[in-house]
Amino acid sequence: MDKKKLRKKYFFYRQILSQGEVFEKSYEIFFLLKKIFFIWEKKYYHIFLPIREYKEVDTFIIVNFLLKIGKNITIPYSNFHLISIDNCLFDKNTLLKKNKYGIFEPIYTHKYIVSPSFIEVMFIPLLIFDLRGYRIGYGKGFYDRFIPLCKKNVIKIGLSFFTPIKKIIDIHKNDLSIDIGITPDHIFFFDEIKK
Repeated sequence: MDKKKLRKKYFFYRQILSQGEVFEKSYEIFFLLKKIFFIWEKKYYHIFLPIREYKEVDTFIIVNFLLKIGKNITIPYSNFHLISIDNCLFDKNTLLKKNKYGIFEPIYTHKYIVSPSFIEVMFIPLLIFDLRGYRIGYGKGFYDRFIPLCKKNVIKIGLSFFTPIKKIIDIHKNDLSIDIGITPDHIFFFDEIKK
């Protein structure tokens, strides 16, 4: 199945989940994530904040854990005109607002930009991934443009409510894969990760 059909199919599957299922599956993903010990040794983490209307994995669970263990957190501030991301520092005092797309972002006066070269672990939004680590996002290419600005050995993690599919057929040269995929019941490692 091609990306366009997969995007539509898995967006629909996510929309029919109840809020209770989203909450439960998000915690199941988090509990598996906590078992990957080597990622918690890092200092800088980039994480997307969930679009609740799209029933994305509730990454505030992970954010709260990272704050509790004293890690540096950055979140995306999206520029839809340039299809780019500013990497903004996030802490318990950061004030957020929803943009017109329903994405939580720091308000302008609380937007402290950090170089993407600091990021060691990145949580990437997606709808589904395949067994090779390629992902289906929303189709704009924000992260395909942002990831090359980061360290070469940044650990890229995708979180999905669904079992990965066998293969996305229309991958192109600019598509970047994730290193780790996590579903509510399994962890998938796709590459030799540089610890």
